[in-house]
Amino acid sequence: MSAKPLDTLDGVQRFITGDNAFRILVATSTNMVREATTIASTGPVVGDLYGRLLTGAALLQLAQSPAHRVQVTLKHDGSAGNCLADVWPGVAVRGRVEHPKATALPVLGSGQLQVSRIRAEGVGELYQSIVPIPDASIANALQRFMLDSEQILSLFSMATVWKNNALVRSGGLIIQALPEMLHEHLETLTDVLSKASFEDLVEAGDTPFDAAKALLSPLDLIHLGNDPLRYECRCSQAVAVRAVMTLSPDELDAIRDGGQEEVRCDFCGA
Repeated sequence: MSAKPLDTLDGVQRFITGDNAFRILVATSTNMVREATTIASTGPVVGDLYGRLLTGAALLQLAQSPAHRVQVTLKHDGSAGNCLADVWPGVAVRGRVEHPKATALPVLGSGQLQVSRIRAEGVGELYQSIVPIPDASIANALQRFMLDSEQILSLFSMATVWKNNALVRSGGLIIQALPEMLHEHLETLTDVLSKASFEDLVEAGDTPFDAAKALLSPLDLIHLGNDPLRYECRCSQAVAVRAVMTLSPDELDAIRDGGQEEVRCDFCGA
């Protein structure tokens, strides 16, 4: 594994194994998740869930639909309420969470994960799939989606580390089987993954990149490139005006007569 990035920068590193059996994406998402949780005013309990959702959705979008907008929604009965990750090409992430300050456990309960693929220009939904959330795990739900809806064997792992109510580290990993994968390749990967956990390594102090490097060191990895990763809201005055124009004629008349209407963005609070 080569071309190590600056650990202070968010981004996704892309790799392929030398035997063309697996594709691997490693995300460092600390700054993105820190901005998202700050905007949403989450505590660390919900922030952990929210950060994992945003990171997992970013990896999913880049791995499967980099030219499309991808939305990943959690609809469940946990105390955090419904959560949304909205990922645009580039990889620009935004999101929202229904109850950001919830503390009652579980924050993620039983329910469904919904994945929608939308044209980048926002016109027309191309695809939607819904899978159950197994074991209150976003990673397992994303794996279930990839296997059921995309017929691709994938492993997701995400980690966020909080200390003294502050986010110190966040990242994620996806390993995807390629058509050239053989049974012996899968056996080798299974043996490698049985010896350590990406999440445990990040929680112990490794950067996401170093965790992936340590975990996957027995594999012959070829570095393919880097992609940026950021939190970015797409609201604007034009979008706000269009929202106001959906008001009823009576409400619009009231504004013309001197009334006021406030439009607040759910994604950034502007």
